[in-house]
Amino acid sequence: MAKSVINEHQPSITEWLATIGKKQDSDELRKEDNTKAQRLEQLYQIINLPYERPEKLSATDLTNMTPVFGKILKTRGDELCAIRLVPKKDGLPKLRDRGMTIKECYKGWYLKQKINAEDYWAYICPHTDKLLWSAIFVINKKGIFGEIIKGQHYQLTHGRTYNTSLFFSFDFMDWEWSFDYPEAKDVVNKMINMIQVNNKVAQKQIREQLDGRFVNNYLEGYFETVVWPDDRVYYIDYNRFLPKYLNNNPRISRLPEANDRSIIRGIATTSGTYKGSVVVVKPDDIFNIKFNNGEILVCENTDTRYLPLMKIAGAIITDKGGLLSHAAIIARELKKPCIVGTKNATRILKNGDLVEVNATEGTVKVLL
Repeated sequence: MAKSVINEHQPSITEWLATIGKKQDSDELRKEDNTKAQRLEQLYQIINLPYERPEKLSATDLTNMTPVFGKILKTRGDELCAIRLVPKKDGLPKLRDRGMTIKECYKGWYLKQKINAEDYWAYICPHTDKLLWSAIFVINKKGIFGEIIKGQHYQLTHGRTYNTSLFFSFDFMDWEWSFDYPEAKDVVNKMINMIQVNNKVAQKQIREQLDGRFVNNYLEGYFETVVWPDDRVYYIDYNRFLPKYLNNNPRISRLPEANDRSIIRGIATTSGTYKGSVVVVKPDDIFNIKFNNGEILVCENTDTRYLPLMKIAGAIITDKGGLLSHAAIIARELKKPCIVGTKNATRILKNGDLVEVNATEGTVKVLL
C-alpha cells in the first residue's frame, strides 16, 4: 500500500507563518483550517458541493474501540483512508496521516499518538493514491487564478510539481493559460462552475452560515480540489482567510518550451523588479554557503531550510514551485520578488551572474 508522503522541510502554512513571526495570523489560520470540514459539509448541504465526506468520530471512539468504530474497522478496514485528528480546543496541533488502509493507519499510526483522546475529533476520510488531477485556486474581487497538475495535491502546496503545471487566470472576462492543454482547461472549468452560485437564496444561506462572500456569483476564497480515477471531482479545502495574502493576482504568460541563456521565463508569484548577483544554492550547501544580503537566491525549490536565505535575499528564483505553494505565499509575505516554475534556472544561471528579475512579467534577464 502507498505510504503517507512526509516532507520534514515542508510544514503546514501555519507553521511557515509562525517561523516568520506571524503568530497571530498563524493561530487564526489554524482555527480556519481546523474547521474546514464543517464548512465543506455546509456547502454540501446548501449547494451539493462534492467533497470527501468523512466519518466524524471522537478520538475516544478509536482509543476505546467503541461499537461505532468497530463497525467501520470491520466493514471498511481494508479501504485506503486519511485520518485527521482535529483538536476540540485551541492551542493543540492538528495531526494526520494518509495513504494506508484504515486498519494500517489505526494500528500503525493512531495508536502511537501521544494525545489525550478526549481533546480530539477523528475524521476518517476516503482516500486514493491515484488522483487524475489536483488543483488549487483563489477567487477574489479581481478574478480567479490557480494551478492544476496531473498528480497529488500536496505537490502543489509543497511546490513539488514534477509534472508540468498549467497556470491559469480569469479576470471575469478573459482566460489566460500558461500553455494549451484542452483536457485540463475542461477540468478547471468544471471545478469552478461548481462554486458559481446563481441561486440568491443559497447565496444568502452561505453568507449567513459561513460569512461567505461572492463576486460575480462566484464564492470567494482559497480552494483545493482533486479528481479521482472515476472522474469524480471533490473539494478538499475552502479557506476564507488565505486570500488576504493573495490579493495581487499574477499575470499568466505563456511559457516557452525551453529557455535560452539570455532570458528565463517562469511564473511570478509577486510583483516588482530587482537587479543583483545570483547565488545558486543546492540543498547540500544551504548551511555552509556564503550568501550576502541582497543577493538573488536561485534553487530547485524552497523549503524551510532556505528561510534564513529567503529573508535576506533580494529576489527568489526556482525551477519548481507554484503560484499557491506554501513557500510562494511566504515569499509574498517577505515582500520578495519571486519567480517559480522556470524548469531550469539552476542549470542556466551561474554564481555571480548579474541578472534583472522582473516579477511582474515573470522574466529573468541575464545582464552580465
